[in-house]
Amino acid sequence: MAISSVLNSGLSGIQQGFESLQKNAGHIANTTSTDEGGSQSLVESIIGLKSSVIQIKASMQVVKTYDDVLGTLLDVKA
Repeated sequence: MAISSVLNSGLSGIQQGFESLQKNAGHIANTTSTDEGGSQSLVESIIGLKSSVIQIKASMQVVKTYDDVLGTLLDVKA
């Protein structure tokens, strides 16, 4: 796997995480207690929200690791 594809994977994961976060947050904001099946749907959205945050953090760690490895490679070459 090329180093640049690692960066692309990390950035893609961050983007997908934020899209999912936005979708779930919007669903939570638009759900009312009078919605039929609203509480179940609300729970699923809250779980999705937490899952999105975990995905973003994991993807950010991939980008950080890429940055650390790139810095190490540059130090070795110098």
